[in-house]
Amino acid sequence: MISKNNLFQVNLQFGRGSLNKTGEEIKAYGDNALIVPAKNSMKRLGFLDKLIEILESEKINSTVFEKVEQNPTVEEVDEGIKLARDNNCNLIIGIGGGSSIDTAKGIAIGATHFNEDISTIWDFVTIDEKRGAQITNKILPTVAITSTSGTGSHVTPYSVITNKKTHEKPGIYSPYIVPTLSIVDINIVSSMPKELTAVTGFDALCHAMESFVAIGEHPISDLYALKSVELISENLDKAYNNGDDINARTNMALADTLAGLAISTSRSVLPHSMAHSISGHYPMVQHGMALACITLQVMKFNLESNDSKITVEKYAKIAELFGKKGTDKKELALKSIEAILEIQEKIGIQKTLSDLPIDKGKIEIMTNDAFRIMKSGIERNPRKAEKSDVIKIYEESF
Repeated sequence: MISKNNLFQVNLQFGRGSLNKTGEEIKAYGDNALIVPAKNSMKRLGFLDKLIEILESEKINSTVFEKVEQNPTVEEVDEGIKLARDNNCNLIIGIGGGSSIDTAKGIAIGATHFNEDISTIWDFVTIDEKRGAQITNKILPTVAITSTSGTGSHVTPYSVITNKKTHEKPGIYSPYIVPTLSIVDINIVSSMPKELTAVTGFDALCHAMESFVAIGEHPISDLYALKSVELISENLDKAYNNGDDINARTNMALADTLAGLAISTSRSVLPHSMAHSISGHYPMVQHGMALACITLQVMKFNLESNDSKITVEKYAKIAELFGKKGTDKKELALKSIEAILEIQEKIGIQKTLSDLPIDKGKIEIMTNDAFRIMKSGIERNPRKAEKSDVIKIYEESF
């Protein structure tokens, strides 16, 4: 099967101190910015004030919208849109993790696309047969300054928003929401605490693995994905155990960026579809932790009774990147599960859904939501999954 490979151009500034060097470039995109920081952390660590100082030096006005929580909601994004419109902002800057950057993307959409018929970011979501409102190139320019090495949002055409009323967590997709400028400053990502390093790093690993095993031929994203897996296998536990290891932090930031580029082309598969459903019902659950609880069971499902040469070879390649060996491809492929379990143990996220505040009685509802909201990811999974299969995977993940 030949798949269309969409490649997105990203203006990426990468390296230690890169934030300090981008003031003049930011000015080229606008002079009245709405800043969307991670709540508390960017202010506490001094990076928000540093950004404001850089903007002021370039005579860029700024307004701060510091209300973004983990798994941003429709209400939060709509409030940010109103603030941007009320202040005539012509530039949106997200500084923080995926939640801040996804919110910034959503605000950039609504600030120019709201009209008498469109009044909420939810109007841009596609669910079931309902097509979202069209996103055009009139979107405001966005600057993404990532503080984590895991979500990949700083280089992707996605914005993930949660609807608290319906418990839905879909992704908004458009080539126009790839950030206009992406800044990966190693000084910022090195500030991540251990737990966040673990869960975001595992998210990046899942992005890389899922995009690699997704149905279709993706020769370019495969290169990104495999290099990302290699970097994570060698550096995630080092970054977790020693946050001051600049080499490990740099390699994890690169792995995250490559994995983000990979899912922008070949997309994620079943684990992400299931994890989004979990977070939709339980927004307090970190996305990476939800993935940690279900990924091993999905890998077992994908390899069980699956003699697809392509699937087996791909999982075997993942195992090899983690240093595993086997007498034949199928044995080696199965060792990929062992490899992922070992990395989970090293970074303290060997968890099951029973360790999280999740009601087992909601499995069927979460399954139905995964098929309604993230069906395309399920369809790209290397082994066809029916609802009964997904229910069983949820059950076995407890």
